[in-house]
Amino acid sequence: MHEKVKLLTVYFFILALLLGNVFSGCSEITEQSTAAKVYGKKIEEKDIEDFLKLIYLYMPASQETYSQEEYASFLRDEVLWFLVENEVIEHEANKLGLTVDESRVEQAFRQSAEELINDIYGSEENYRARLKELAIDEEAIQDFHRKSLLTELLYEHVVSTITEEDARAYVEENPQYLEKPAQVYAFHILLDNREKALEVLNLLQEGADFLEVGLEHSLDEYVELGMISSQDMFDPAFLEAAFALEPGEISQPVETPYGFHLIKITEKEEQGVYDFDEIKEAVINKLKGESFDSYFQKLMEAADIETFEKK
Repeated sequence: MHEKVKLLTVYFFILALLLGNVFSGCSEITEQSTAAKVYGKKIEEKDIEDFLKLIYLYMPASQETYSQEEYASFLRDEVLWFLVENEVIEHEANKLGLTVDESRVEQAFRQSAEELINDIYGSEENYRARLKELAIDEEAIQDFHRKSLLTELLYEHVVSTITEEDARAYVEENPQYLEKPAQVYAFHILLDNREKALEVLNLLQEGADFLEVGLEHSLDEYVELGMISSQDMFDPAFLEAAFALEPGEISQPVETPYGFHLIKITEKEEQGVYDFDEIKEAVINKLKGESFDSYFQKLMEAADIETFEKK
């Protein structure tokens, strides 16, 4: 629940939520059937379909790729509850007298349109054609941003009392947050068998550039992993080998369930202790998130929500 709501402040967070599970396409629906009521306000099946169109606007490839009928019910329920949560948030924001500055809605809308044109559709003409194809009017996109900004307003209202002093007290009670894990700046080349790994290792030992060889031979396109910590979710064998290296060294082939890795590190930081100022913002954000999570959970439990079987 917490992630569903808090990440609304980053537009179209639901794409990540849905893609983390199994996606689906639109199903045939009866336009006038009511899917739910929140404080008496209806959410129609057509509202669900309209939101799916927004997803397909932002992720055009998903419409075909994820349009398997057997998953339609799952996706429909995910979108429905997203819309229900939006209505609960709007009801609470109205009670508190929170209103969105329409200039911010317009700014967010224009920014998202620009990103869609530049990053996805390549031209305004293609973008307009996609809007027409999906039968989306720009007011629907503006309304999405309006609701996202309203969620942001409610979030800031709820967490406004959390301070640096709260974070300091939390760290004093939980000193493990000051523990700084060892870190290395790592690169790796992933091969499918030991023999191939040894061949590539020989190239590297003869002076070939690690990154160039990796981009050519690695099964994983992410050759440069960047700074990783000893607590990150890598295979234990990988971490053990990486942290046994010194900057500039290259490992022997390391076997994991993914294949055989050649690992190189260029920087190494030993385990230490953070200054409070280094983690202050992270702890404040953690406390804010937990506070809003609790607040929103209570809102949902107390909300007047009715859901109906799809007709």
